[in-house]
Amino acid sequence: MTTVLSIPTASLSASSNNSARDTETRSGGNSNERKRLELSQAHIQRHVESHLAVTTQHSSPPNYHYRPFDGELFVVSGDIVFDTSAEPNNPQATLKKAQLIRMASMAPAGPTLQDRNASLQAIMMAVQAKGEINSASVEPLGRHIDVLV
Repeated sequence: MTTVLSIPTASLSASSNNSARDTETRSGGNSNERKRLELSQAHIQRHVESHLAVTTQHSSPPNYHYRPFDGELFVVSGDIVFDTSAEPNNPQATLKKAQLIRMASMAPAGPTLQDRNASLQAIMMAVQAKGEINSASVEPLGRHIDVLV
């Protein structure tokens, strides 16, 4: 099972698809829209990079989505896929993996709903791993008999 952390798409004004508007932006008439896209791009890249600063061991490289504007491409969304599968026959490693994924999902200053959902999945993964660890440490009945004298 994998978890995808996504950054919502930046809202682009509908008028940026208008050919008259495109002509205006090519002539340098819409620097506000460019600034907005540049700021949004920087925010999205910082957000994705903050996830990766915690762990890249259990994640894919970032996947960015672009939109053209005034002859350039701007990042309008991004995502990272985290591998949330259990480590075979190793609940301790699964627990550590779940903890890293949880920290990575909540690393950005402003976690998104998707980030929070990924954190909840990591918590459930950790609970299951802890249950397996606890089950393995319980001694089977009948192994020891205590006799009080």
